[in-house]
Amino acid sequence: MSARRPAYNVLVTWAFGYFVPLIVGLVLAGVTGLIKDLRSLTHHQRLVVPHADQHSAFLALLGRRLACGLVVFGLVGLVIGSRHTLAPGMVASLAGAAGIAAALLGTLVLRRPAAPAPRPSLAVVVRAMAPGAYGQVRFAQGDGTVVVAAQSVDPELLLEGVEVVVVDCTRSVITVRRPA
Repeated sequence: MSARRPAYNVLVTWAFGYFVPLIVGLVLAGVTGLIKDLRSLTHHQRLVVPHADQHSAFLALLGRRLACGLVVFGLVGLVIGSRHTLAPGMVASLAGAAGIAAALLGTLVLRRPAAPAPRPSLAVVVRAMAPGAYGQVRFAQGDGTVVVAAQSVDPELLLEGVEVVVVDCTRSVITVRRPA
């Protein structure tokens, strides 16, 4: 007599094959901040996230898309596979197509929003800056104060406590100089 594996062992193997990508996708979504961003959207808060150059290239370019694809692949595979009406290969094909569609949709819909750029006109130097060097400045925003990295374009040393004008605040490091 030849020993055949019962059908439930095959289904358990396929279920595990969908469960692992689901867990990996959820972990990746947590690491890339996708879960936090989605949760913040439900509370109608403005998102403040790190600038993309603070992430590794993998996380910045592929992490969120891959997380979306893996989570949907795992969910679709588990849900359709639990019905026992389709062959395992067909379930894998449907789950793969859904995962790829989710990753592509994630590319379009879930773009990482840029942190709101501060729009101060004046700031105070917190850490001294030589000409062309980096330091920190403080400015009022809302009900409090914000300390951010800054680069001096002034030809003179900017000491702590000096009031400066913000020249450019479109990057993660704002550019400052002395008032004219």
